[in-house]
Amino acid sequence: MYNDDLSSEPWYQQERDEESQLRSVRLNALCRVYEQADRVLSGDPVIVNVVAGGSAPAWSDGASITFNADEINDLDLEALTQINGLNYHELAHHLYTPRRGTTFMKWVMENQYLEAANILEDQRIETLLTARYPSIIPYLTATVARWLGNTPEHAIGNYMLVRGRRYLPLEIRQSFRDLFAFPDLLPAIVDIVDQYRTLAFPRDYEKAQKLIKRFNDEVLSNLDMPQLPQGINGCTSRDPITKGRPEPGRAQEKDAAKGCNMGTAEPIGGGRKPNLKSNTNPTEGQSTAAVSAPQTSSEALDMRARNQEQKQPGNLSAGSGHHESVGGIPDNVKEMLEDTIQTVLERKDVQQDVKTKQKVIVGGDGKHDDTIKSGKFDMTSVPNESVLLYRKFARELERLRDECEPAWHREEASGRLNMQRVFRGCEIDEAFDRWDEGNDGADVEAVIMIDRSGSMASGQNDRRASEACWTIKRALEQIGAPVTVYAFDDKAEVAYKRTELAHRTKYKFIYGNGGTNPYTTLLAAEQLFISSRRKNKMLFIVTDGAFDASKNDEVIERIAKRGVLTAMTLIMANDDAQYYEDRGMTEKEFRHGAEIFGRINNARDLLPFAKAVVMGAIKKRGGR
Repeated sequence: MYNDDLSSEPWYQQERDEESQLRSVRLNALCRVYEQADRVLSGDPVIVNVVAGGSAPAWSDGASITFNADEINDLDLEALTQINGLNYHELAHHLYTPRRGTTFMKWVMENQYLEAANILEDQRIETLLTARYPSIIPYLTATVARWLGNTPEHAIGNYMLVRGRRYLPLEIRQSFRDLFAFPDLLPAIVDIVDQYRTLAFPRDYEKAQKLIKRFNDEVLSNLDMPQLPQGINGCTSRDPITKGRPEPGRAQEKDAAKGCNMGTAEPIGGGRKPNLKSNTNPTEGQSTAAVSAPQTSSEALDMRARNQEQKQPGNLSAGSGHHESVGGIPDNVKEMLEDTIQTVLERKDVQQDVKTKQKVIVGGDGKHDDTIKSGKFDMTSVPNESVLLYRKFARELERLRDECEPAWHREEASGRLNMQRVFRGCEIDEAFDRWDEGNDGADVEAVIMIDRSGSMASGQNDRRASEACWTIKRALEQIGAPVTVYAFDDKAEVAYKRTELAHRTKYKFIYGNGGTNPYTTLLAAEQLFISSRRKNKMLFIVTDGAFDASKNDEVIERIAKRGVLTAMTLIMANDDAQYYEDRGMTEKEFRHGAEIFGRINNARDLLPFAKAVVMGAIKKRGGR
C-alpha cells in the first residue's frame, strides 16, 4: 500500500534555489537541442543527458551521449562551441567505434591493447565523421585546440593523438611534432596512424589488429612517460562501448574513401592565422607540390632540431627544460592555439549556429512538438464520485497555490515597522509586516502514462484508471498545470495533449486491449519534460503488472535525474499481489526504479496516492 507521509523519503529534503532551478532548465534545454541534432545526423534515436560529476567532460555508451554538468559553467559563444566539439566527438564514437561484443574488441581486451586501440580509434572516427560532415570541422578544431592548451603536462606526448587529425591547422600538428619528446618513434607513429585513420570496419578488422599491435609494441612500450595523454574526453583509458550498433560497413567504407583525400590543401605559413575555411590540410612536412615519403629516425631528429625555435638540451622529462616548452607549451604555440580558437569564433556560420542554440537553451522557446499520434477514445460521463474527488483535490491545490504567491504577512515580530499599528499600542511582536516573495511550488507540469494492455480490462481497471486520470488532470488544471496523458500498450498514443483541457463532465475511456511496453511512451514523456520550463515536474505510470526492464528502467532513471519526480502506481488486488509474491517477484521488479511506489487495490484508490505524490513533489522541488 502507498504511504502518504513522504517526509521520510530521502528526496523530500532536497531543495533548489532559483539560480539552480534556472540552470537545470537550461541544461535540460541543452539536452533537447543536441539530442535533436544528433538524431538528424545519425538517423538513430540518440539520447543526450547532462549529469553532475564524472571522469570526463563527456562520454557515450553507444546509445546515449552524456555531458558532465560540472564542466558546463557558461553558455556563451566559446562554451557552446566547445560543447559542440565534445558532442561531435562522442557522436563519432556512436557511429563508428566497434562495441565490446565484437570479435575485434574481444581481441583488443584479451591482449590488453585498449590504450593503443583508443588512441588510434579517436583519430579514425573523427576522420570519418569530418569526411561525412565537413561543416563540423571548426567545432572539433576549437575543442581540440582548447584541450591541447589546457593539458601542458601532456604536451610532450600529444603528437600521438594529433597526427591523424588532419582537419587541424598544419602549424599545430607541426608544433606538437616538434614538442614530441621521443623523436625516434616518429616514423612508426606516422606510418601506423596514417594507415589506421582511414580504415573501415568490419572490412579492415585484420589490418586494424596488426596496426594496434604495432602501436602498442613499437610506440607505447617505448615511451618513458608516467601517464599517457588522455584525449579530449579521457578516451585513452575509456572502457569499450557496450550499446547500440555502429554504421554498417558500406557507409564506413564510403566515409573512409573521402577521408583519404583529406590532407592535400595548401599549408599555412609565416605565423598567420590558420585558414579554417578549408576543410583539409597537408600532413606535417608536406608541401603542395608533392607528398614526401615517410621519414627515417635521423631525418625526424633533423627536422625537430630545425623547427624548434629554442632547442632543449639533455633531459626531456617534464619541467626540466630551458623554458616551458618541455613539460609545458611554448608561448608561441599557446598563441597559435588561441589564434586558432579565435578564428573559429569569428566565423559567421559558427556564430549563427551558436546563436540559434542559445535562443533555445538560454532564452527557452517552451515548445515541444509531440510526434506521438493522438488516439481515438470514447467520451464517457464522469461519475458524481469523481467530480466530488476532483473538487476536493482542486481546493487543496488552490490553497497551496495561494500560499506560494507573494504576499504581506501582517503582525510579525520582524520586517517593516507598521507605525499606525505602533501608535495604536500593539505588542512589539506584532509591530512589523513582512513581505514574502513566495516560491514556485505550484509551478507544475505532469505526465500521466496509462497502461492500456489487455490485462487492464480485467476487473474494469481500465475504466477506473481513466476516471482517476481525469480527476488528477482536472484538479491540476485548476492551478494552471499542463497535464499530458499518454496511453501505452506496445505503442504510444496521446490521450490528452498538454494544451488540451479535460472536459468538465466527460472523460476519455482508455480501453485495455494490447501488450505492455512503455518504452516509446517514456521517450515521449522525457522529451516533453526536457522542453518544459516548469519548475516542478512529475511522472505517473499507472499499470497493473511488471513490464520489460531492459530499456525502460534506464529511461525512468534518466528522467528522474533530469529533476522529474517519478511515481509508479501498481493497480493490484491483494490476492494478485500474493500470487506474485509466492512466485518470487518483489517490489523492485514492479517499481522499475521509480522514486515513489504505491500498490493500490483498485484504480479508485489512485487519487489519494496522486495527492500525496503531487504535494511531495511540490515540497521537494519548490517548497520552503
